[in-house]
Amino acid sequence: MKALKIIGIVLLILVVLIVILGVIAPKDYSVERSVLINAPSQVVFNHIKYWRNWQAWSPWAEMDSTMKVTVEGIDGTPGSRYRWSGVKAGTGVMTHTGIKENEEIAYQLRFIKPWESSSNGYIRLIDSEGNTQASWGFYGKNPFPWNILTLFFSMETMIAKDFDRGLALLKDISEKENTAIQSYSVTELMFPARTYAAIQKTIGFVQIQNSLADAYTKIMAELGKQGIQMAGAPAALYYEWDEQNRITKVAAAIPIKSPIKSGGDLKIIRMPATKAYMVDYFGPYQESAAAHYACDFYLSKKGLKQKSPVIEEYITDPASEPDSSKWHTKIYYFGE
Repeated sequence: MKALKIIGIVLLILVVLIVILGVIAPKDYSVERSVLINAPSQVVFNHIKYWRNWQAWSPWAEMDSTMKVTVEGIDGTPGSRYRWSGVKAGTGVMTHTGIKENEEIAYQLRFIKPWESSSNGYIRLIDSEGNTQASWGFYGKNPFPWNILTLFFSMETMIAKDFDRGLALLKDISEKENTAIQSYSVTELMFPARTYAAIQKTIGFVQIQNSLADAYTKIMAELGKQGIQMAGAPAALYYEWDEQNRITKVAAAIPIKSPIKSGGDLKIIRMPATKAYMVDYFGPYQESAAAHYACDFYLSKKGLKQKSPVIEEYITDPASEPDSSKWHTKIYYFGE
């Protein structure tokens, strides 16, 4: 009986101790880390807005080569999900919950394995004298009795190093991209009036190169039938560019010297003489993003609103130049 009494007293003391620790232990937690990035917020934001871009700077993707990711829903919008699974990274899902363009994204984080937990995360961007301060944080609640563990294990210590590594990778990617953007010189000029024989379609990003090539073949065949000569280099006229759905409305276009009979897929597009902002780009077509950003940012600095279309003029014929680093493309933007 005495032994039972002692055990009872010990258990009571333990229960009381647990209750006391549960009362004094914090029930809320938050971690935030920051880095200063030498790039405009628009450049940085593109890397955090879309789940598909997280793989390039995720510290967990870097440490776990087995990690597999799927993106669900319309990427870059509330409700879209980023699911991951890996040997080291575990299993979980992040759900996009809010967005402020070029300022902040918010998401809900749910770990499934090796243990279940939920919290809220965010990445905030603040302009800082031409640079961008990026802050990555998350917060949540520790229910009793799990909150007691925070008295012995620091959430800051557990997660801060991963956040620091992710922000360092984000900084490196953004600054390299910004350096590439700054390397381009934008020329203001008068875009001459042109008449194009064109085939226009709405297609997925992955279809652009093949779709344009097929369209040029059809247009050239029709020009040959009607005995009409080209008046310049083939071009692509982009009227819409939908990053979220990964589709674009684009016209494969060849400038012509004389009128052509349109019909079927073939249409006539006339561009009036107008002021344009042009960048000379050399390299593979799929790597021209920095050149486009250079034009876009130039218009923003001048307080101009971009208007459609954006024109890519393909000066180099890939069939005669196998080295894609030498492919010359003139990129034209128009503003108002």
